[in-house]
Amino acid sequence: MGGVFALNGHAPSAAGRPGVPGQMTYFAPDTLEWEALDMGHSEWVFWLLSGRLETFYDGLRWPGWRQEAAALAPSQGITVFPFLWSTEAQADLAATSRQAVPMREVIGVAADFARQTGAPDPGFLGEA
Repeated sequence: MGGVFALNGHAPSAAGRPGVPGQMTYFAPDTLEWEALDMGHSEWVFWLLSGRLETFYDGLRWPGWRQEAAALAPSQGITVFPFLWSTEAQADLAATSRQAVPMREVIGVAADFARQTGAPDPGFLGEA
């Protein structure tokens, strides 16, 4: 779906990310912004394994999402149209059109739209 988790380095604000050094952040595909997760890497790994990821993505799942996700290759993601950051998708995610595509394409579109809105380059695809 395009979310990206990243560990803040020594200067997160220089990278356009919130939070402090050593803190995990998340680029949200529904807002096109980085969010501070208020936890370090080891706490984040525990969080991932604890089942809390289920509630983290509550607003970004539709009926049948498990079957669609299970059919993906490891390098694929799901593109959603209208885009997740649109009013239409947020009003009725189940009514969106979805397709399996390379994950690089999913996060590339999110990065492009973030830059177009004037946000800093999210920085997870290398060169802008």
